[in-house]
This record gives sequence, structure tokens and C-alpha cells, in this order.
Amino acid sequence: TGCEKTQPAIRYFVFQAEDGIRVPLWSRGLGNVYKGQHRVISYDRRFGGQSSSPLVVQTWDMVCQDVMGLMDALGIEAAYLGGGSFGAAISFGCAVRYPERVRAIFPSNIAGGVICDSYLAMKLFKSADMALNQGIKAAVDAFDTDDRFSPFIPERAQYDPEYRKTLEDMDPQDFAQVMRDTIYALFEGPYLSLGMTEKTLKSIHTPTMIMPGNNDIHPRGVAQPVHRPNPHCRWGEDPSLGSPRKIRPSGGGLSGRGRGRLPVQRLERRRISGESVL
Repeated sequence: TGCEKTQPAIRYFVFQAEDGIRVPLWSRGLGNVYKGQHRVISYDRRFGGQSSSPLVVQTWDMVCQDVMGLMDALGIEAAYLGGGSFGAAISFGCAVRYPERVRAIFPSNIAGGVICDSYLAMKLFKSADMALNQGIKAAVDAFDTDDRFSPFIPERAQYDPEYRKTLEDMDPQDFAQVMRDTIYALFEGPYLSLGMTEKTLKSIHTPTMIMPGNNDIHPRGVAQPVHRPNPHCRWGEDPSLGSPRKIRPSGGGLSGRGRGRLPVQRLERRRISGESVL
């Protein structure tokens, strides 16, 4: 009837987890703005946290399709997307590929540049080299979240014996080829930041709030030209990132984990029954 109040629509915020089940500290303010009419969903990206994805070549299309698959499984038509480092690149990619399903994006710790690409590619190449010369088991054993120069390995292999056995049973040549192909798929291109060219950035019409990083993996010098081509982009500063020129990478990485992450808060985690979409 005319006397009934219309309930506000639920707003969904989807973040790539940087440490399993956590989301950025700044998202705490969402509760003050939306008064409970929102849901925050943190997910483990492919090969990070509890993801059970088999080892396959990562591409920018794939990581964005994973987000859409997650939203489909949860019945979410459109959402606000956020993430740091690699998660920021995913947010940009989803805004380019699926603009009708992305209300706004909050990319932080923008990654890119020669040092960043070299660092991430090195981890993949080191895994390939170790697998070919020492065996896949040696690469899995060498994985260390506290060593930023350790090889890339899906995180689940560290605590799931069945997943680890399946990984170690791969042909080392096939394992190494996945690593090589992933390097080309993610880093070969005229990118201003991870996965984003000037042309794709100009095509984004989704409201955007960029929060730059302050180290060699997430340099402000990369975030600034990423900000300029997008007419719908605003600039924000996150004081928790600290002072510029820190050498240690801050979060992100190929599995969504790393040292020196932002302070984070556990808000919500939902597990999808049945076959994982991530």
C-alpha cells in the first residue's frame, strides 16, 4: 500500500582476499554509510587461500570470469568491486569486460612497471626452472609466504595432501609450460599497470576511486598515469600504506598473499557448496 516503506536495496561489495578471509580496513566505514543495507564478500582468488583450482594458465579474462562466476553463484546481479595489487587489476578488468555488472570499483595499491613485472614473472619462472631441474616437489617445498623470492605455488598445496599429490604428479614439462604461458598471458602487452593499457583505461565508464601504493611493486608513478585516462576516476590516499619508497612488496602477489599487507578486518565469508567456481 501507499503507507508501506520501500526497503533499500542491498549493496554488495566484493573484495579479493589478501589474507584468506579479510578485507581492507577502510571498508569498515561502509556500515556507517549504508546502515546495514550492504554485504561484504571476500573471496580467495584462484590458487590463493582455499581455492582448489587445478593448475592452469592464468589470463586476465579468466580471473574476471571467476568474479562473475562467484556473483552468479551468490545471485548477485551487480556489485562494487575492490582489491589491492593483483586484486586492483581484477577490478579494472571486470569494469572493462562486464560494465553492466560493476557499480563502482575501489582499486588500491596499483601494481605495475618494470620492477613489478620482473618480480612477479620471476616467481613463475623460478617455479618452472625448479620443476624441470629439481622436480615439482622441490618447488612446492620451497614455497614460503615470508620469502618474497620463493617460487610461485598454489597455496592449497601447503595444507591439502591430496591437492599436493595431484600437483606433484604433473609432468614437470607440463607444469613448466603453464608457468611460461602464464608469464606471457599476464605481462606481455603495452600495460600501464597490471593488465591495463591506456586504451582499456579510457574505455572505463564505471565510477572509480584509486588508492595508490608507496613501494617499488606498487609505485605512485604507475598509479598516476592510470588515474589520468579515466574521466570517471577519483584519487584517494590510504594513510595506512605508510611513507613512500618502501622496498618490500605490500600484499598482492600471484596467490593473493604477501608481506606488509594493509591492516584488515574480518567481515563476512560465504562458502559455496558443490564445485568451487574459483
